[in-house]
Amino acid sequence: MPVDTIRTESMPVPEILPPLLHAGNREGAVASAGILHDLGNLMQIASSAINILLRSPRMPAAHSGPILRRARLSLEQAGAIIRQTIERERHGASAPEFGTDIGDCLEDLAALVEVMDEPDLRLEIEAEPGLRRMHCDPVGLRRAVLNLVLNARDAMTGNGTILIRVRMQGSMIELSVADHGIGMSPATLARAFGPFFTTKASGSSGLGLPMVARLMRDAGGEVSIESEPGIGTVVTLRLPAMAGAETQRKESHP
Repeated sequence: MPVDTIRTESMPVPEILPPLLHAGNREGAVASAGILHDLGNLMQIASSAINILLRSPRMPAAHSGPILRRARLSLEQAGAIIRQTIERERHGASAPEFGTDIGDCLEDLAALVEVMDEPDLRLEIEAEPGLRRMHCDPVGLRRAVLNLVLNARDAMTGNGTILIRVRMQGSMIELSVADHGIGMSPATLARAFGPFFTTKASGSSGLGLPMVARLMRDAGGEVSIESEPGIGTVVTLRLPAMAGAETQRKESHP
């Protein structure tokens, strides 16, 4: 391995499923595979940040500091997933009793996108002022939105603008992620939430959208997709808003 590059390599998720399925618990196996899938995404982002620094060892601290902090953020989010998984194994899943600040979530997401080492990719965020907190798990929300952003990136082959819009819709908060990528045919759209279904190149797990759907179900929300071949895709999450406790508005991030 060249000294100026860090690669994260792991066994493809479908290859580790047989031992997970051995006990006959398919739902549990898919959930476990989804956790590994999301941890892999965060490890890739952290390694991208480190590789930027390795390629520019004399980068001024004013520039290298933020990149290191974003690598740390990625690893902290991976750690949060692991801790949450352990707690749920100990105590069982329970409905969240706290509110998630969508502004904080999107700010963290924008920071991660900035270190994905894809200069032609842009993330834009449009959020209504005065949004209330979401009645959901912050770790789960971050996992869901990051999966959607990475899917959008892949659909546009790393070149273009991903637009996130957030607004109130009655008692729900609606968050949509839109891309101008290759889009999906009706046949592909009908299978999009099926575990391990993918139209991507070999090595893709096909777990991103199924995990988003599972996370929304656990949070008492819902997810929908609109897509047209050659035009793009919009995935929309709808989650309950908490009474009061407005969140901060976050502006667009280049």
